[in-house]
Amino acid sequence: MSDIKIVLVDGNVEAMDIKGKLESLGYEVPCVVSTGEEAIKKVLDIKPDLVLMDIDLNGDMGGIEVASKIKEINVPLIFQTKELDDSKAKKVMGIRPYGVLIKPYEEIELQSTLEMAFYKIKAENELRWNENRLKTGMDMADMVYWEYNTEKDLFTFDDQFFALYGTSADEMGGNTMSAQEYVERFVDPSAYEFMENELKKTFEADDPNFSSTGHHWMKRADGEKRYIVVRFKILYDKNGRKIGTMGVNQDITEEKMAKDALRESEEKYRTLIESAKDPISLYDENGIFLMANEAGALSMGKRPAELVGHSLREFFPPEIAEKQIELIRKVFSTEDGLEMEMPVPQGKQNLWFSTSLQPVYGHDNKVRTVQVISRNITDIKEAQIELQQALDEKEMLIKEIHHRVKNNLMIISSLLNLQSRYIEDKDARDVFRESQNRAKSMAMIHERLYQSTDLKNIDFGDYIQKLTTDLYRSMVSDPGRIKLDIDVEDVKIDINTVVPLGLIVNELVTNSMKHAFPRNESGFIKVELYKGENHKIILRVRDNGVGFPEDIDYKKTSSLGLQLVNSLTKQIGGEVELGEGPGTVFT
Repeated sequence: MSDIKIVLVDGNVEAMDIKGKLESLGYEVPCVVSTGEEAIKKVLDIKPDLVLMDIDLNGDMGGIEVASKIKEINVPLIFQTKELDDSKAKKVMGIRPYGVLIKPYEEIELQSTLEMAFYKIKAENELRWNENRLKTGMDMADMVYWEYNTEKDLFTFDDQFFALYGTSADEMGGNTMSAQEYVERFVDPSAYEFMENELKKTFEADDPNFSSTGHHWMKRADGEKRYIVVRFKILYDKNGRKIGTMGVNQDITEEKMAKDALRESEEKYRTLIESAKDPISLYDENGIFLMANEAGALSMGKRPAELVGHSLREFFPPEIAEKQIELIRKVFSTEDGLEMEMPVPQGKQNLWFSTSLQPVYGHDNKVRTVQVISRNITDIKEAQIELQQALDEKEMLIKEIHHRVKNNLMIISSLLNLQSRYIEDKDARDVFRESQNRAKSMAMIHERLYQSTDLKNIDFGDYIQKLTTDLYRSMVSDPGRIKLDIDVEDVKIDINTVVPLGLIVNELVTNSMKHAFPRNESGFIKVELYKGENHKIILRVRDNGVGFPEDIDYKKTSSLGLQLVNSLTKQIGGEVELGEGPGTVFT
């Protein structure tokens, strides 16, 4: 770790002690400065990996002003201070540092803060790198991205979108515009009804994986009409709430024009084939060339006349030729067209072609030939592969983040446990233990997220088994006095629900273990999880203890645990009920 440089900005007497702690942790501290002016100069000269700075500095420049200038240089920053009141905290948060240390602090606090900061910096850099690769793939595939927020009635477009429409974000006054402005500027009137129906259909869909594809005419800024394919999906906010639609547009005007032209008369049909840039051929049932256009023949290094009457077997490796003949015969027998992507060896690499095989009927309404149109899609295929690799890498990064979050939560839990040993007051020690259990509960969730292959279907029943068992072992000293009964089904829950629901389980089970059986009374605690009607999931925690106090409103209590239960239940769109006894029953 000696290659990581940290500039320390601190004019207090403990500065050298902090420098020693940093160096003992393996960091390089090239200098210690006491004023803002010195700090800015050194940061420009050294270009460190991070600045650790006291908010209260000597000299004319205050810590907040210095931090703003350092941030402009794109150098990460951690603040330290002896006190942090509300006014100072607001200014600090405006800078968005990677951490804040309250003096005096122990070396373990310094180490944890620095590790978290560098982990976050690394994750941000990797995410930015992946996003750039994803954008490159989109550009190579000639796709443009947009979002429509129905609540704000606002479209948001990427820069490539404006290139497709023959203008720029600067000319349009930014990357956003209202639906009315977008339709008036860029949508052909023939597509108004289609746009309205597709947006409505997408927003009303219940399936989170819903997608829809359609085609319509668009208007470029110069008045030219182009035909595009539009793919719609549902747009959610960070809380999983549906707020609109999103999608990609792709210009397919050439494909549209080609298909329309093929419906022309026989003469126009042949003229089109001869002038087409894509390889087009006609075959009989045995794979014999009956016709080939210039593009098709040139792609094989021949003239059209040199192909007619010859078999595919004469020009392709046996495995490729036999596969093509098999497909041609399939079209003859089924009278159905085929669409596929095929690799064709070219030297040491494969070229990819999008191939369409369509039956051509004679006057007797029987299939007489098969028309094959191929398009070189090697660039698109390579872009798709890069896109998939970028998505896979992003998924790996997300899993790694869950793993790191789990580790850091366990560190927090351990720190709380260590600190609680020095607290003699039982109530205060219980508060620390509850906070420790909350951290462990979230850590267990993130461990499962890291291990899961599907973040939309996480086995929550198995999680409850382990969580409640751990709580029981840590809080119940006499297993013979209080029994734990766990009755959970194999319920799959998505990532947006699993974290809040895990905390709810933690709070309700902890509440029963703490309060249900005073004065060494005995009884049981039962945890149930199962699928109810209308796709609802039911969670119930019950005990046969002393019951919930009648003079307390569980929805308005000052108890942090029950406040969390009510807030988290609302967050995941659930309902919480306190049932009648005996004991306490939360559902």
